[in-house]
Parts: sequence; C-alpha cells; structure tokens
Amino acid sequence: MTIPLMVIAVVFAVVNRQLTQVNLWPFDIELQAPLFLVVLLSIFVGFILGGVASWMAATRKRRRARNDRARLRNLEQEVHNLQRDHQRPALPSSSGS
Repeated sequence: MTIPLMVIAVVFAVVNRQLTQVNLWPFDIELQAPLFLVVLLSIFVGFILGGVASWMAATRKRRRARNDRARLRNLEQEVHNLQRDHQRPALPSSSGS
C-alpha cells in the first residue's frame, strides 16, 4: 500500500510543479510555492491534526480502562484473600466445661 501511494505522490509532484500563491489570512502573509508542495503539505498537516484529535478524544476511554484494570486487580486480590481465609481450618472453640 505504501509504494503505490508514493508513486502517486511522485507523479502528482512532477505534474504540478507550477508556482501558486498562498495567502495566510489573517496574517497578511503571501507566499509562492509549488502547487504539489502546498497540496501535500496540507494533507500532511491534516493527517497530523486528525491523529492528535483522535488521541485526545480517546483520553477518557484510556483513563476509564486504566481505572477498570486497577479495580479488577483489587477485586482479584480480594477474591484471593477470601478464598485463602475460607480454606483455613476453623479453630476449635473452647467450651468452658
């Protein structure tokens, strides 16, 4: 999958080498760059921003999973302790006779 995408990117870059003007509003900055660079850089920035947004959106799920794992460990330890206590022989009660 990577090689076909690389071939497409190279062909796109070769075909779209003409300069284009980029206005960075609201900063009143104008740049000239090859069209392929503008398009590929925009795709790259969008990819990075999408990844960051996905990671941030999953923060709550990761926190809940971490808390669930801690709760599971505590419950497993409690079950182990209860099983150990249940298996101990009961001490004979001393009757006062």
